[in-house]
Amino acid sequence: MNFCLSDLVPPLRWSDAATILAGRAGLPDAWWRSLPMGRVLPAFGVDALAELLTDLTLERWPAAAVGDVLPALHVLDPDDADDPQVGIALDRAGSWPGLLALTGRELTEQPFVKARPLLAALYSAVLTKLAATGAPSRPAVEPEPEAPAEEPYETRAALKAPYRAPFETKARAEEPAVADTPEEADDEPAGPPTGPPVAPVVPQPRLTGDDDPDFPELIDRVFASLDDQSWMVAQNRVFTDSPTSPESLSKLLGVPASLIEVTENTLRARLKEWLASPPAARYRGYLLSLTDLLGVAAPKSRLVNAAEWHTRELPSLDVLAWQFVLATLPGYQVSGDWVVQGDLAELHERTRGLIVNADRPPTVSRALELVSSLGIHPEVAKEWLENVPQLRIQSPNGAAPAPAAPAAPPPGPSDVSQTHRCFRQPDGRWWLRVDVDAGHLAGTSVGLPEGFALYLGLSPGGERTVRSAAGDVTMTWRESPAIDSLGRILSEVAAKEGSHIFLTLSDEGMLRVRHLPAANSGDTIARALRLVGYTAPGGNSDQADRVIATRIGLTGPTPPDELRARLRERGDRDLLSLLG
Repeated sequence: MNFCLSDLVPPLRWSDAATILAGRAGLPDAWWRSLPMGRVLPAFGVDALAELLTDLTLERWPAAAVGDVLPALHVLDPDDADDPQVGIALDRAGSWPGLLALTGRELTEQPFVKARPLLAALYSAVLTKLAATGAPSRPAVEPEPEAPAEEPYETRAALKAPYRAPFETKARAEEPAVADTPEEADDEPAGPPTGPPVAPVVPQPRLTGDDDPDFPELIDRVFASLDDQSWMVAQNRVFTDSPTSPESLSKLLGVPASLIEVTENTLRARLKEWLASPPAARYRGYLLSLTDLLGVAAPKSRLVNAAEWHTRELPSLDVLAWQFVLATLPGYQVSGDWVVQGDLAELHERTRGLIVNADRPPTVSRALELVSSLGIHPEVAKEWLENVPQLRIQSPNGAAPAPAAPAAPPPGPSDVSQTHRCFRQPDGRWWLRVDVDAGHLAGTSVGLPEGFALYLGLSPGGERTVRSAAGDVTMTWRESPAIDSLGRILSEVAAKEGSHIFLTLSDEGMLRVRHLPAANSGDTIARALRLVGYTAPGGNSDQADRVIATRIGLTGPTPPDELRARLRERGDRDLLSLLG
């Protein structure tokens, strides 16, 4: 079992667990995110580890749903948690998903339910099953915190597949699949070329020789011992192409912003020192070959796909390897969909200057030659020219330059918290609720609010294909952003007209889908809570106000009038009508 406790218990990734978990006899520093479970379980024992998780749930994470603390509970057979307290709690909650949607605090407030022995029984059931399987790798269901409490669609899809143990490795650890997309098929030569010659494929920057170091392993050895605060800063400030502001990170960690900046500076100094050290010599050579591949500007996908290991996750940092590589490339930064050495605006200006100052308006082929003098490789030069603002190129037949394309309309609100039908779930991600209609079931496109599209990384005129448990899904932004179709997914989850689908993207770019059947009956408070993905039983108007306020991004005590004003600004009229 080479996954660690923080893989199994996601809140350990973002909370400051060091104050409780550090200093365990016989265990290394940061053991909860560096030590495989195959060593953790024998060191603690199932019961002791379950008690530890129970303490954390009740004392550190009282507002987290039980199913968010230990997502593997969603695929546990309730019969495996054979304990009187589980039976009592199930009677109160009404269903297994309903029980897993309750928070530690809510469990302590339930009549006849003893929260501590209940949680210990639930956690012990999962850990006992885990110890019995002795599986070699990560869970079959990625330990993602759930949004609505219904059993995740990905879980059901996984259970339909050929049997694998509950905690076995995911598909990426299996044998490579046969190429079934044009991009994959292109890797296999189809015979002698019959058409016009094509541009040669630029070789990937790979080291040669039998003694090549395993770069992910090399990197993990260097950063495996980070404390929790440094780990969070590394993820959100150093090894990312969209850094979180120090102020936002300081609020999340409950420390001054100045301390975040000190931690970041320390990390960057540590990274610089390692890069200059002898053990990093081969990696420095790799970076040199990579800069040759990229030139002064290249599509981000060129960096991501430059080597197989770039798309692998670094367990020590919980980021994809290409993000680490980007942070160590001298002088490079991500600007939109491009990786650029230096300033993007300056390179745009130099490109326009070459074209404008040419002896005569250059044709496309001549323009491609000109931009190569800037250090942009020929195989990406055309794409570069197409992405330079305010630039027109002479058509091949010598016709007058075409009029400049109209500027893309300004995007809608970039703050997803202001966006209609978007709600932040306990996992920290924003999810969009789609109210299913007949057109969606027939496979028509599904519109996305602009604020949510921007949150997913889609931009005007752009297109993005993402993976889902039912195959690839394409998102486009032409006149307005949309998902081409969710028909296959809706069919898989047996969605009906009037039911709700909640959507988001995981860190790995996987489309996550949660399905809630329609609920037209019941009291208005329960129906309102259901619209934001909250399905725990019971609750009064004050509790509903608190839950909804949190899920639309409001913090602290929120007066009812302020909550309703925000809902009105967002356009959530359905929630307003139910709250009264």
